[in-house]
Amino acid sequence: MNSTIRRCHLVLRRAATAARCAVAVAWGLSLATAPATLNAAELRIGAATADITPDSPVPLTGGSSVRIAREVHSRITANVLALESSDGGQALDQAILVSCDLCVIRPGIQEGFRKHLAGRLPGFDLDKLFLAATHTHAAPVLLQDRYDEKDYGDAMQPKDYVPWMYEQVAKAVVKAWESRAAGAVAWGLGHAVAGHNRRVVYSDGTAKMHGNTGVPEFRGIEGYEDHAVQVLCFYDAEKRLKAAALTLATTAQCEGSNKVSADFWHDVRRLIRQRHGEDVCVLGFCAPAGDQTPRPQIRKKSEQRMCEIRGLTYSEEIGRRVAGTFNDVADVIAKDIRTDVPFVHRVRQVEVPARIVTDAEYAVAKKVCDEIDARQNRTKSDHWTRGLYGLIADRHLAQQKGDAKTFALELHVLRLGDVAIATNPFELFLDYGVQIEARSPAVQTFLIQLATNARQHGYYVPTPRAVAGGALDEKPFTNYSATVMSNMVGPEGGQVLVDRSVEMINSLWQD
Repeated sequence: MNSTIRRCHLVLRRAATAARCAVAVAWGLSLATAPATLNAAELRIGAATADITPDSPVPLTGGSSVRIAREVHSRITANVLALESSDGGQALDQAILVSCDLCVIRPGIQEGFRKHLAGRLPGFDLDKLFLAATHTHAAPVLLQDRYDEKDYGDAMQPKDYVPWMYEQVAKAVVKAWESRAAGAVAWGLGHAVAGHNRRVVYSDGTAKMHGNTGVPEFRGIEGYEDHAVQVLCFYDAEKRLKAAALTLATTAQCEGSNKVSADFWHDVRRLIRQRHGEDVCVLGFCAPAGDQTPRPQIRKKSEQRMCEIRGLTYSEEIGRRVAGTFNDVADVIAKDIRTDVPFVHRVRQVEVPARIVTDAEYAVAKKVCDEIDARQNRTKSDHWTRGLYGLIADRHLAQQKGDAKTFALELHVLRLGDVAIATNPFELFLDYGVQIEARSPAVQTFLIQLATNARQHGYYVPTPRAVAGGALDEKPFTNYSATVMSNMVGPEGGQVLVDRSVEMINSLWQD
């Protein structure tokens, strides 16, 4: 392409971008993007890894009560991928993706990290950076008041861990951005049995997460399972593997100990690096998996037996499956490495309908809160229970005044060649991810949940059939994940999220 044609293309792209911005304003959504190009362009790639494991005892999150970790099972990391497209030396679009071995990205964490980075990435729009959690249940607590304890003794306090973590991740982000260089990309699809639906259904129509399947009332597993392994490989100018991004529809919950752990993602990274080089940056992402887990609800004994025969823990077994699939896919897609691909990244602030708290649900929540408040001695889980039921009561009162009827969130949608990438901040039930992927015009669609953060923690977004599995009562784990206790957004909002995500993806192909 000569310089005259290049200049013409840039003029046309700027005009098209102006038109798209006008449409976005009319649509009622805020658009936070730089001018986008859907023409092929040179891709510049940078990658780096940060160790975010504290070298002292630390409180762990991921349950109804806090645990103090005094040992490390596997070190937790933040893995960074920096992308930039350019045409004739002019930058066209950019993104920084950070995969973190954390439970969730708590409210305020991403905003705080962007502020921490201010001034350290000249030329980069910090709105185009997002954090995503693998959802390991053996990661440090991020909010000081997350649990009833106001102080964690000799353990590293969350208020001290978070700024320390920010700095470790910031160094990796700066390194990835400053080291970006011309490279190439390839994408492919594999399959590994890593996630299972965790909602057990009984004869009376009720459902329970991790329910007992060995009783006469057991009737089946509630929903679909997705064993796809979506793979993106990034190469340097010599076509050597530089970074890899994988998405799986399962959380990282093989480990249940009181030790710091990256769960099966540690094993995935270890095995990929054994094959492709110790410097390969491996980003693990959790696709919509609010109703999924690595641990099966049936065949538990046979799964355990096979692990014992292999001499592996279950985490190592899942790592073996996923890394084996990656290696198979990487060998195949090496035949189709691209150096000149369309790349565009859009960010939008969106509001979806919130789940409305009914009068009956408010009555249950108030009763639970009143009973806990009246106790002189509380159990460790009372703070967690009181917080969730208290939030229900607060939401009901706010909604009666006309507030809290929508939920604000940040969505990222990227196009990279024939691949679409879309984020959401929830533990989104798998069915919604299936809808987005099925309606997407992309050859492959990478969906990343627990990414970015909303003003509040969004928790689960259940399906209508999950909601039908039981109403809110005084037991926190009755139909947990599908009642108003753990849903800021319900099925109505979930459907709006699907539609908005598909509209954003479609816009990148319609252009």
